[in-house]
Amino acid sequence: MNKICISIVKLNDTWRHTILTKYIDINQIKNNILNARQTCCANVMAVVKANCYSNGLYVASCIEEYVCGFAVANVFEGIHLRKIGIAKPILSLSFKKDEFDIAKKYNLAVSLSLPENYVKGLKYHIAIDSGMNRSGVKGKYNLLSLLNKMDNNDIEGIYSHIYSPNAILIERQVELFDEAANIARLFNREIVTHIFATNYKDSTITYKTDMIRLGIGLYEKAVGVSSEILQIKDLSKGESLGYDGEFIAATPMQIALCEGGYFDGIIRRFAGQKMSFNTDFCKVLGKISMDSHIIDVTDLNAKIGDKVVVYDTEDLSFEKRSEDMKISKYELMTMLKGRFNYVYYN
Repeated sequence: MNKICISIVKLNDTWRHTILTKYIDINQIKNNILNARQTCCANVMAVVKANCYSNGLYVASCIEEYVCGFAVANVFEGIHLRKIGIAKPILSLSFKKDEFDIAKKYNLAVSLSLPENYVKGLKYHIAIDSGMNRSGVKGKYNLLSLLNKMDNNDIEGIYSHIYSPNAILIERQVELFDEAANIARLFNREIVTHIFATNYKDSTITYKTDMIRLGIGLYEKAVGVSSEILQIKDLSKGESLGYDGEFIAATPMQIALCEGGYFDGIIRRFAGQKMSFNTDFCKVLGKISMDSHIIDVTDLNAKIGDKVVVYDTEDLSFEKRSEDMKISKYELMTMLKGRFNYVYYN
């Protein structure tokens, strides 16, 4: 198995060396794409916004041949993809009228919700508000007003976003979207449709679209994170540790100071959670610091320089941590953007 290691450090900053390592399995990402494509019988558009969910744009370059295109949060993320050599279609999920020239220059398709943002000459995917009340065109009258303003050749796609696993809500969203798609087809019969994202797994409704957007679903069982022990100390009964001295030792114990704190995405909700050391689990103690955290290594024969697992693909997966910590796995993954070595396996 090939391994590529990339250190992400700004040389003109005063940041210290990278302190955590992120392991990204490119083959698993490719398998996730193939599984989604087979399950949905549809093309897959890879959503690589926010630096591939903080996993590095190198991911995008590795999977280009496996997807029909890419979606990004804004025009400038799309430009970045072009500059690293991405040739396949790119859809910016936001667009402002004054970005027309730059979107045209870099051959970007863009999302359109407001008639005042339309300028003839780009490829547009019309965003439909099917119940989330976030972005998108709401209601048939507004959709028709927009479509009547557009050149039919500019209407490339129409899409929405499933916002809940609730079957009743999904069914209602699909009904509204299907109605909007049928209206759009009166203007362009070849329009591309997409409403399901990674949440395609939550739906029991069969609804055929041309493609699905796969974002965090790209990384299922594909990402791990490790830290390293910096220092080991003995703690006597009654001694406290960390900010505010919130943790007090009930018995004598041994503790390890480990690299990585809330700046790096190991947020304070990790307090009381477990990390993995060799074949054992150890508890995170006290408040997390900006650059470090402390774990209980009593009776574990730990030493300075040993690796500690923060995330793996099993007991410490993003899904499991999300359940245990009562926080979205999207937040957990995208906050891991501090001082990292990125190790890609392919």
